[in-house]
Amino acid sequence: MSKSDPKRVLNYLIKNDYLEVGLFLITSLDALRNRGRLLREDLDNLKRDLKELCDKITENPDAAVPENLDISQLFKDLHYVELEVIQRINILMELLAVYYHFMRKNLRALPKAIGAGDITPKELREEFDYFSKQDVNDIFQNFKYPDSTSFNELSSKEQTILKDILTKSAKITLERFRKICQFRQNFLTVYNKYKHTLSETTGIFGIDKEKRLVQSHVFVRHKEFSKKSTGTVKPEYCTYVIPVDFDTFEYFDDIARNVWTLLQFLLQNTLLFLANEEKDFIPRQLFVEDENYKENLRKISDKVTAYVMADIRGMTILKAPDPKNAEKMNECLKTQHIYRMNKDILDLESIIKEGVTISRE
Repeated sequence: MSKSDPKRVLNYLIKNDYLEVGLFLITSLDALRNRGRLLREDLDNLKRDLKELCDKITENPDAAVPENLDISQLFKDLHYVELEVIQRINILMELLAVYYHFMRKNLRALPKAIGAGDITPKELREEFDYFSKQDVNDIFQNFKYPDSTSFNELSSKEQTILKDILTKSAKITLERFRKICQFRQNFLTVYNKYKHTLSETTGIFGIDKEKRLVQSHVFVRHKEFSKKSTGTVKPEYCTYVIPVDFDTFEYFDDIARNVWTLLQFLLQNTLLFLANEEKDFIPRQLFVEDENYKENLRKISDKVTAYVMADIRGMTILKAPDPKNAEKMNECLKTQHIYRMNKDILDLESIIKEGVTISRE
């Protein structure tokens, strides 16, 4: 792979009004890594706590009675970890929808998409609808997949192999989008209720003493209004029931990996697209399940020198405030634990004034 020319990349970003986009993508990737780690910890806790509770009850099923407050509390704790997992997955999905929306419609507007009015609930719903209606061509465009014939270093056979690999990856990507759409359809109400009301009932469980199995669920009440044939609007109540078991854990784990990976690939590919001056490149990561394809992809990638595979990392350095402002800020942080600075010190103008560099690292 040819080496990246940091100065050339920087000049291209500045000249084409992409500098702020590039910086925003770098910080977004960093933030995504940390959010993914937190979700991973919740999933690990869910699996660990579920196993510990099952082992404890298996050892002494007679202790698992409603009057045992310790056991009931363990179930409550477990149920809330599951609800937290559902919440974090849905938040990541909404992030994916927001980034997808701006990358499709207006990439340069992405860094300014930090206000509630930048994407309306209607636009968010439309983006999720778009998720399920995409085709292979949309994936090629949105994830910056290359035209394999643009790589002159490859033979016609290699170009065909590369196209097959990219097409398979795009099809798997579509499958993953449809999986997460189904999850959102099923769990959106639970997510919204958990955010805004205390409508969940937790700690309920049953024990099959003969088979020594734990049967436990989270119950979430919901009220909605429907118009009757008489023309009157009446409230109707329903209850969402979510099992707490190892199958459900595996399902949540799979959905979480899908959402996080799709967003990571999207951010990474868009950043590399800019580093290559919006020209074709082979993505660093693809959904490739066949081992022969993996080996072919490695050989093809090694052979192509028409693009750069830059390893781009971000480092933000902020100047210390002047003593007068620092005193005011510190006093506010001590008493209010938050400080509103009436200046965007992270905007493009501030960063350029201090100077921007892109190193080979």
